[in-house]
Amino acid sequence: MVLSECRQLLVAQVIVEARLVHDFLSAGWSVHFIDENGNDYPITDTYGIPCCYDSLKQAEDVVHQVGVCPIMIDSLFRFAER
Repeated sequence: MVLSECRQLLVAQVIVEARLVHDFLSAGWSVHFIDENGNDYPITDTYGIPCCYDSLKQAEDVVHQVGVCPIMIDSLFRFAER
């Protein structure tokens, strides 16, 4: 989803949180918006290719461009915390 589509979902109160996910292949961060049913809406460009940001700060700034919602940061070592 492009930013404008995510804004529309946030205004319609479909999105309940933003999740920042570390991308191991590009060593960057991707932004995924989550709805109340757990559906995942990643930020993409106009061609549908997922966007990747260089830093956590850049990814957080993108969430703030869309609107105000809770931000969850996926732990890089989540598998070891269980």
